[in-house]
Amino acid sequence: MALKALIGGLAVVGFSLIGHAGHPKRFAGLFSAAPSVAVASLAITAIVKGADGTVPYARGMLVGSAGMLVYGVVSLYLIQRLHALIGSILAWLAWLVVAGGLYLVLGR
Repeated sequence: MALKALIGGLAVVGFSLIGHAGHPKRFAGLFSAAPSVAVASLAITAIVKGADGTVPYARGMLVGSAGMLVYGVVSLYLIQRLHALIGSILAWLAWLVVAGGLYLVLGR
């Protein structure tokens, strides 16, 4: 666990530097903590469990990212029309439907 934290922290710093160097600054979030921690977590899992043991974790990350993509698109539409709180809640439900549905379809 400590090794994951150390590698994740180093990855966060690295991705933050990439995000800080990029233009426009609104894309800096693409290189924030979640992707770097995911990469570090997958790297440690691959070392500990091997490539076959890493597949379920990578699949889960892909399912979650598909849901997050839907959340982002739906929230752009709903927040403008229904205001922040209601739009965000409904967009979160869209994430839940997509990520939950993919999780059920692809298996656990």
